[in-house]
Amino acid sequence: FLANQFVYVFYTATTPAIHNRVSRFRANGDVVDTSVPELVLLDFENLIATNHNGGAMHFGLDGKLYVAHGENANSANAQTLTNLLGKIIRMNPVPESANQIPTDNPFYSSAPGRNRLIWVLGLRNPFTFSIQPGTGLTYVNDVGQGAWEEINDARPGRNFGWPLTEGAFSPSAFPQLTNPVYSYPHNPPAPSGCAITGGAFYNPSSVTFPLSYLGKYFFAEFCSGWIYYIDPASPGTAVFFAENISFPVDLKVAPDGSLYYLARGTGSVGRIFGAPNAPT
Repeated sequence: FLANQFVYVFYTATTPAIHNRVSRFRANGDVVDTSVPELVLLDFENLIATNHNGGAMHFGLDGKLYVAHGENANSANAQTLTNLLGKIIRMNPVPESANQIPTDNPFYSSAPGRNRLIWVLGLRNPFTFSIQPGTGLTYVNDVGQGAWEEINDARPGRNFGWPLTEGAFSPSAFPQLTNPVYSYPHNPPAPSGCAITGGAFYNPSSVTFPLSYLGKYFFAEFCSGWIYYIDPASPGTAVFFAENISFPVDLKVAPDGSLYYLARGTGSVGRIFGAPNAPT
């Protein structure tokens, strides 16, 4: 960005039919540079429903652009290699007509056409995901249906099972699928809820939380209004961090070491900050 001022946006386009789109713009200060036209990079399939659209988007340590899209309320989409829905795709940040598909994508030799963009599949609604600075570890929050919310460790070619599974399962029953690294139920005991939303690794440029939080993965729950965290080195147990947030939908760790949350219920952004010698 410092060199080119490019900004990448995921949004819902309305023509010629309603669908989700990834585009590139150029910034001029805090507004768009109107002298540089929008560059459309990717148009996803047309939408048949208004939910399960995903929309999370990050650059990886490899310089590729990773984009999550839900299965658009059609669970069959998540298990097919014939569309980009219910997946995370991996692309060179250039338009479809150019050399957009990395040749080392996991389905480059088996998926048809542009579906070679698929990086992982078997997701219901990957509302958010996060890439850990330094390691590239990628955790995907997948919103469940009736019983479980998942955090999945995304790696090339993995299949996270939707709609065949929800939550943890016996590997012997589904050897082709990858279990979540952590899942929590819709019913008590805590942590419980109905939709896993924001997620962020605590690896800022300046660590201002107590050092015990360094490298932890924070995640938020939309319905219950809490934030918990897990340790990627031992992700089986979640630890309480914050509560009473009005419908959180996103988390971000800032360079200054603060943890920001986006509270949809109040239409506000909150900031949690600390100091290295503060009590946990």
